[in-house]
Amino acid sequence: MRSRILRLPYPLRLILAIFALGVGAGLVGMACHYLLELVQLVAFGSDASNLWKQYDQAGGLRRFLALGLTGLLAAVFWFELQRRYKILSIKQQMNLVGEGEPKIRLQIAHAAAQVAIVGAGASVGKEGAPREVGALIGGRLSKWLDLMKKDRKLLIACGAGAGLAAVYQVPFASSLFVLETLGIAWTSRNVLLILISCYLADFLAQPLVGNAPLYQMASLSWTAGSFLQALLLATVVTPLAMGFAWLTKRASQNRTKDRKILWVLPIVFLTLAVVAIDFPIFMGNGQVMAQLLLSEQSLPALPLVLILKGLFVYLLLRNGAYGGTLTPSFALGIGAGYLVTVIANRLGFAFSPSMGMLLGASVFLGTTLKAPLTGATLVLGFTGQPLLLSLPLLLASFSAQWLSRILDKIREKAIKPLLQNRRRE
Repeated sequence: MRSRILRLPYPLRLILAIFALGVGAGLVGMACHYLLELVQLVAFGSDASNLWKQYDQAGGLRRFLALGLTGLLAAVFWFELQRRYKILSIKQQMNLVGEGEPKIRLQIAHAAAQVAIVGAGASVGKEGAPREVGALIGGRLSKWLDLMKKDRKLLIACGAGAGLAAVYQVPFASSLFVLETLGIAWTSRNVLLILISCYLADFLAQPLVGNAPLYQMASLSWTAGSFLQALLLATVVTPLAMGFAWLTKRASQNRTKDRKILWVLPIVFLTLAVVAIDFPIFMGNGQVMAQLLLSEQSLPALPLVLILKGLFVYLLLRNGAYGGTLTPSFALGIGAGYLVTVIANRLGFAFSPSMGMLLGASVFLGTTLKAPLTGATLVLGFTGQPLLLSLPLLLASFSAQWLSRILDKIREKAIKPLLQNRRRE
């Protein structure tokens, strides 16, 4: 059969690969959804319609036991896996095209573990898993269909975007994610193939995952003041987002992988478990915290909550866990945007707290992903807001990108003399 397919004209093989990839990524999205709900059911009980209630009704002891046991299992799993195999990121899979192939079973097991720890309450994102498995499918399909090297890299990137689209139902934002973060050229051919794969995966996963926005909130409209608010939030929130991005990047680069993981990772999970006995708000990928704020429910000591949430993300990644930072970044942006808006209103402004949360999330996502278009469209997709709201969101996101570049240059100029002095010494 393969020999017959390989006789097809190259454009047909490429289209066949894209459609097969969309189907495969849609199935991956459904599988991640099933696994997440299964783990949550086992860990916390049956009320899956509301994650906050599920955490709350489980009780402090059950939350403690779920997180404590998860920490032990995760530490043993990743220690044993990394003794035998080097886990490959999406960009590493792209760079290895023609030189080596990731091991399917081990990469899938690694992805499943990421979803499982989030389901059990770990403070990291689940989006890494569907992206990585989608990329894996893209790589294998393109090799099987004997595509050119550049198109094999494209299929891997398309798989990452399609996996993200399937699990979060944000196909347009996922397409922009591929173009802005994975080094794919903005040609009409590439854009078309990326859109096909993302929208097909989204469509296939929709009956199970659902097409409702991930976060529920009232529909907003912008005013003239929204643009001033966007500039204010970009100015204040961007340094916070840059700090979080720097910490999580450093954590991932220096992640514990040796035997030390067997005790440091369980300690971090136990610390989170102890806090979660009385404060389940710190559990999960930030969805609970963001939804409470978007529902206009107050959170006492919100600045401390945001600091501790970001700290738990860092500690988990630094001490051996794997997971995404997309949804934690969204939650931290929501919280930071709300805080800045409340403070500004006390100083005499009349800004909308709801608009402030969305603008803060757009700034935070655009900065941490280094993808302003993706950040703004993810906020729209996650919250189901009208397209016109993209105007202030894009202003906030692009202003944050401009400011982050300036701050990066200032930091480099400040650090360069210090590095030169160290070399002389």
